[in-house]
Amino acid sequence: MQGSETIEIFLQGEGLRDIKIVRVPKNGIVRDVLNAATTSGVTIPQAEGQDIIVLIEGSDRQVRLDARLEEEGIAHRHRLHFHRCKRVEVTVNFNGVAKTQSFPTSKIVAVVTEWADDQFGLKGVDATEHALQICGTSTRPDQDIAIGSLVHFPDCRLCFDLVPKKRVEG
Repeated sequence: MQGSETIEIFLQGEGLRDIKIVRVPKNGIVRDVLNAATTSGVTIPQAEGQDIIVLIEGSDRQVRLDARLEEEGIAHRHRLHFHRCKRVEVTVNFNGVAKTQSFPTSKIVAVVTEWADDQFGLKGVDATEHALQICGTSTRPDQDIAIGSLVHFPDCRLCFDLVPKKRVEG
């Protein structure tokens, strides 16, 4: 295939924290993206009676697996997210208070961070001095990680603590 006939898609999803780049025919269908991922060694989880959901990053609209990429508005270097959960129930803890909100699996950590800052009244410098850390761990996911890649079906819940970033004093 000529380079102009294929496009690159950035893929994240359930069990796939790191972004995987797959190449598919420009005139292909959404299912071709999953097939290309599988061919390159990515495990696409399946469960009896539970279909995989594919979303464009940041969107809560499910794309149709047998639709042409162009019909779904998917073009070169778009980001897609696959999961069996439709949404992730996210709880953020800060100063002894917990707030919970449901997000599409395709939302990135930065969106949850903005929501949490708003919920807890953190603005400006105060907001930039805090980070989301997965509850019970020292893991602070990068801001561009899709939250769905942090959970596994059937447990479609995620817990973060909003913690101060360490200050470097010189």
